[in-house]
Amino acid sequence: MSNNRQTDYLKKIHHVADDAKTLINRAIQNRVCIGITGLSRSGKSTFITSLINQLKQHGARNARLGGFSPWLKKRIIQVIEHPLENRYLPRFDYEQAADSLSGSSPHWPAPTRDISGVLLEIRLADKSWFGRKTHKSVFIELRDYPGEWLVDLPLLKMSFRDWCIEVEKQLSREPRSRFSNNPLESLRTLDPFSDYDDTVIDTQRAAYIDFLHSCKQQSPPLTIIQPGRFIEPGTQAGHPALHFIPLVSCSKYSEAQLQAADKDSYFKQLETIFESYKSDIVKPFFKAFIEPINRQVVLVDVLNVLHGGEAYLHEMMHALEAIGESFEYDGGLFHSRIEKVLYAATKVDQVVSQDHDNVRHLLSSIVRKSLERIQGAQADLRVEAVASVRSSHAQTQGNEEILKGISTDGDAIGFVNPRIPDHIPSDSEFAAFIDWKLPELNPPKGIRANQDQAIPHIRMDEVLHNLMGDICR
Repeated sequence: MSNNRQTDYLKKIHHVADDAKTLINRAIQNRVCIGITGLSRSGKSTFITSLINQLKQHGARNARLGGFSPWLKKRIIQVIEHPLENRYLPRFDYEQAADSLSGSSPHWPAPTRDISGVLLEIRLADKSWFGRKTHKSVFIELRDYPGEWLVDLPLLKMSFRDWCIEVEKQLSREPRSRFSNNPLESLRTLDPFSDYDDTVIDTQRAAYIDFLHSCKQQSPPLTIIQPGRFIEPGTQAGHPALHFIPLVSCSKYSEAQLQAADKDSYFKQLETIFESYKSDIVKPFFKAFIEPINRQVVLVDVLNVLHGGEAYLHEMMHALEAIGESFEYDGGLFHSRIEKVLYAATKVDQVVSQDHDNVRHLLSSIVRKSLERIQGAQADLRVEAVASVRSSHAQTQGNEEILKGISTDGDAIGFVNPRIPDHIPSDSEFAAFIDWKLPELNPPKGIRANQDQAIPHIRMDEVLHNLMGDICR
């Protein structure tokens, strides 16, 4: 047996053993598995860092967790991190993230590029049946993964031709149609029936990936970026199943015509790779990583989307719809066990306090609209507006509340925002946001998240209550 085959065989054995250990622990422990994902630049790493910090620093003098009953009742005895049972799941590096927020030159934690996890034990004061003081433990497993991978879910229900037609529509519409590096015309030069040429595909694929990166780097970023592994490959970088592109000319032909193509044609070769992407990368990820999750957080940078206008908002709604389908997927492969879903609008510290509730209602309207076509969703859905790290402070000038913070250039700045609507804006209402963008702030100075201080936040205590309040009773 070759070394590679031996390694693969050992990994399979380890996975089986680790999964069995996890199942046993979940059966005997009071435990939940929480998945945390989000759309581009929604602040996943910062959110996880703050969530862990609020628990670990529950006893800090500046801890503010009044919405979390165990803290309010002083029942939290200790929070302990344990090794994950899955030896191939990287640990979320809390210490490095906390260090980045601390010190004289604080900066934001590195963004999520791959999967990671952490397992926390919360030891709580309790009483026995006879009223004697005792304690109980609850275990919180956090799983972090890029939101781009979740938006790949619709591909599982698409044929290669379906996906190609969908990409052509996306490239033809605003805002993608105005991007200078839009690859639509170049992709149209490929005849699905011509003989496959690997060199041509390499060139076209590089241009397509460059375009996808442009979509993500927009301000605000676009949220439907497929295939997600093209820009966030994780450990799959270089995998043969990533070597495909959309054939946008497929829209000219029926499925029957394309299936009659020669086996060495662009269509047949790329269709095979596309199906491999679904079977070898997308399905195993959902099966192994998503299926065990029973509570889910979806982070949404809803404020930035207002500046982009209606097209960006509708894109976000379609992305949230795709994400929502993963919570009640009926294709026969996954067995949805998700019982709670929390949608959280992030960066609420960058609008004045009187608009915080409007942000929550705006996201609620977006979520309801994007999920209305999903039938039979059984998960308990909640919506919140949060700031994982409070980076601004409010002052009053005259009769107006203004916010102050530190820009990414290190300068002290003051800013205000247009009134945030509590509903999906109409065409005329979007006009107020054309010239407004969220300021890019640095974390505030003076945080000691890596020592003895709780990170300043907005409503992270409500997040803890929504996600784990019931199992901490």
